[in-house]
Amino acid sequence: MPEQSIRFGITDGKGNRAATWKCWSPVGVGKNDIYLVCRNLGGALKASLHQSGKWHIAYNNKFFEENVDDPKHKEKGRFLEKWPRPKDLSPGLTLAYRIVTPWSAVNTPFDESSFKKTTWIPNANIGKATEIDILITAPSTKTTGWPGMRSMNTKLAHSMVLDSGETVWIVYWEVEIPTLPSVNTNPSYYKGKSKKDLEGENMRVLVFGNEDDGSRVLYDCALEVSKKGN
Repeated sequence: MPEQSIRFGITDGKGNRAATWKCWSPVGVGKNDIYLVCRNLGGALKASLHQSGKWHIAYNNKFFEENVDDPKHKEKGRFLEKWPRPKDLSPGLTLAYRIVTPWSAVNTPFDESSFKKTTWIPNANIGKATEIDILITAPSTKTTGWPGMRSMNTKLAHSMVLDSGETVWIVYWEVEIPTLPSVNTNPSYYKGKSKKDLEGENMRVLVFGNEDDGSRVLYDCALEVSKKGN
C-alpha cells in the first residue's frame, strides 16, 4: 500500500540518539488513518489513529501469538488500549500524541549514515526533556507557521498533508522532566525472557500514559535495573 511517512528521533549531535519513530498514512486509497511506531520495537507495537475516531495501541498478531504467554495478558488480547479521538484543543486542532524524552535518555550510540531518511531533533538542555507533539489540523484550519510556534515556542520537525486535506504536524519543545509514578517491581516478561535480559547497556523503556486533554503520551527513558533482589 502506498504511503507517506515521517521518520524522526532525538540526537545529542555527538553520536548518540534516543528511540526513533515512524509516523505514516496511506495515500491514494481513500483512507486517512495515521499510524505511529517506535522503530526500535521492530513493528511489534503500533498506535493506530483511525479516521473513524476509534484509536488504539496493539501488538501485531504474529508478535502477540509468539511472545505473549502471560495468562492475564492473553485474556485481554493484543489491544493494550482503546480510546476515542480527543476533543479539539481549539477549533480544528487535535493533539493526538506526546513523546517525552529526558535529556539523559539520549544515550544510544549510532551511525547517522544508517538513518538517512530520519529528521533529527536536537537534545534538550541538561536537566530538561524534549516533548514531541503529533498534532492534526482540519483542512479549514489556518495556521501561521505551525501549531504552537508563537504561543509555546515549538519548533517544526516535519509535516504531511493527508488525502482528506488534514495536516499532520510533528513539532517539539523543551519542557521540565515529568515525575513518573513508581514502576511495577514484579513485571511480567515475554516468552523466554527474564530480568537477566535487562542487564545490557543502553537499554530503553517506554512508559505509556494518559493526559487530561484526552491525548496519550509515551515517555522514552533510559532503563536502570537494580542489582538487589531477584
